Amino acid sequence: MAKNKRPVESVSGSYTLLPHAVLDSVAFMGAGITAKALLFELLRQHNGSNNGRLQLTSKWLAKRCWRSADVVLRARGKLIERGLIVQTRQGGLNHGASQYGLTWLPITNFVGLDIAQKDYHPGAWRFMDQVPTLKNTSADPAPVVACYGSRSGADPAPVAVESLTTTADVARTPLLRDSTTPSYRNNECYQLPTGKTSRPIVGKKGKSGKPRAIT
Repeated sequence: MAKNKRPVESVSGSYTLLPHAVLDSVAFMGAGITAKALLFELLRQHNGSNNGRLQLTSKWLAKRCWRSADVVLRARGKLIERGLIVQTRQGGLNHGASQYGLTWLPITNFVGLDIAQKDYHPGAWRFMDQVPTLKNTSADPAPVVACYGSRSGADPAPVAVESLTTTADVARTPLLRDSTTPSYRNNECYQLPTGKTSRPIVGKKGKSGKPRAIT
């Protein structure tokens, strides 16, 4: 069996894996310059088998020109919030430094950490990516329902209503029967009935000479 050949443009010495998918993710691109710079300080500590035990001690960061503790705290919080790193151990007095892991790499040793293997979710940086939308592949066109307002107004344009999908086949039954109203239902004219009406007209005088009132 032939051995895998070393890439022509590969670097010499140790290096850390940083997939292009992480660099192109929403979590990384929106993290900000300071948070990205701090992420590379954690990357520099990774040796291939110590993920989950990376540290952000003031001594380490001071050698690499980090001067403000507040800046480090804000950048660290941004990386955790965006799922690029996870805190694996809480440090403090007599407990040593806090430890962190890169979420696109596995953690091979959980001994001494505050999280177990079942609680670690590699790939948390993907949670900020947009969920792909599903296209409607149905061949049936969406049903069209005509909505009418005032009887004296013009007919509005038909409105398309998206059909609902269910897990069971349901017989399609029309909700409304065919209307007997003629197509010229708006602005219709009707001939008034002829002949005498039993209702008196306001202002018309009766036999007494006085106007009749409407009852």
